[in-house]
Amino acid sequence: MDVFDDFFSKDISGDSIFIDNDKPAWDRLIEGILRGDVIPVIGPGILYDGANLHDKLVEYISAKFRLSDKPKSFSELVYNYDFIRQTRNERDAIYMIMNQIFTKKFQPSRLLRELLSIRQFPFVITTSFTPLVEDAMREVWGDELRVMRFNNNPSENNDICGEADLRKPTVYYMFGKVGENARRYVLTDTDMLSFCSSWLSDTNLRPNNLVSELKNKYLLMLGNSYSDWLFRFIWYSIRKVNEGEGLYVYDVVEDGLPDFLERHHTFIRKDPEEVVGKIKKMLEDKISKNEKTKFDRVDTNTDIFISYSRSDSKIAEALYNELSARGKRVWYDRNDISYGGNFMSEIRSGIRSARYFVPIFTKHIEEERNEVHVYRNEWDEAMQVAISLGRKYIIPVSEDGFDFYKASIPEKMQQHNAIIFNQNDNMKSVADKILHIMNQE
Repeated sequence: MDVFDDFFSKDISGDSIFIDNDKPAWDRLIEGILRGDVIPVIGPGILYDGANLHDKLVEYISAKFRLSDKPKSFSELVYNYDFIRQTRNERDAIYMIMNQIFTKKFQPSRLLRELLSIRQFPFVITTSFTPLVEDAMREVWGDELRVMRFNNNPSENNDICGEADLRKPTVYYMFGKVGENARRYVLTDTDMLSFCSSWLSDTNLRPNNLVSELKNKYLLMLGNSYSDWLFRFIWYSIRKVNEGEGLYVYDVVEDGLPDFLERHHTFIRKDPEEVVGKIKKMLEDKISKNEKTKFDRVDTNTDIFISYSRSDSKIAEALYNELSARGKRVWYDRNDISYGGNFMSEIRSGIRSARYFVPIFTKHIEEERNEVHVYRNEWDEAMQVAISLGRKYIIPVSEDGFDFYKASIPEKMQQHNAIIFNQNDNMKSVADKILHIMNQE
């Protein structure tokens, strides 16, 4: 039984606002998603099927307390005379009530699940205090998911370390999370002003690394049905600059806000169903098209560069498929382009710009020890890169039965702990272990 019992589902409606000839904007969005440069910022409007979740919570509490007036927000609710009287003027009653409500499980909306099933969105910001975004992401990422929050308390606010953290499965609560103490998450207008003030400050109150990295990211705003002035506060709080691009999906747009957003390179859509559906379709088409040509030359700035012997092509392909299905950008020399004139130069660039280098070791490596193979040049380049980095970079994958630590491979390569697999593995467990290592760095 839903926590709201038989409460009605409210139809979100509004006039459609759009920019003509927006194909270039859609194309930039899709390219940005594939680069990992798009950050969804999800509000209460798409969390729950058929209604703005925050609005419905206000209605639910109003009905429980049999309020004759009909508050339209948490701010109106906490100043309602009947509510004050019934809660004995307890200032923090609303937070205790909300914490109690969320001891029960809510179901994320179908649309939210559909959006967050796109694995090219590992890092997601939510402007809602409710846990529905987290729940939907956990269905996709499981134990890989990190939970970070800003609760307006300098000793507890979370921040990222750098750009690499935006590639790790994470939900970031911009305005706190239900279950915290009073005023450690945003319910009222006063809470919102206090939080936005901290986000806009130049002190350690705000997550400076996150703000710095978001300046040049494309923000995908979905379900953030806030008033004109409040949305401007939020927009500027996230970026700290009025720059960058975005797509804003809004159910009701106040006069003036479209002009503000368009001035800042943002285009607007009314229908979140249309937006999520179009993103998924365009991504599928783009990925399918890219697959036909991506192996014609060495790709750069990938998440993972796979190095392997031609004798292990099936293993490399299976690992590539598993990692790609998890939203990672992966490259390996599938088309055997080793004889091109600029190949080694491109290989070096591909290895140097990759976040991780994954060499595959099997019995074939030992069998080929007296033969000339490009993968040994790849090892040398990767070991040079590893020396210059202060984190794990090389993640060896070694076949069970192949003595990785005694085989005729460089000693510097053997200094890295190998992930062991056997020929019967479908590479799923290997991919899981690789992602686990990546998420720990």
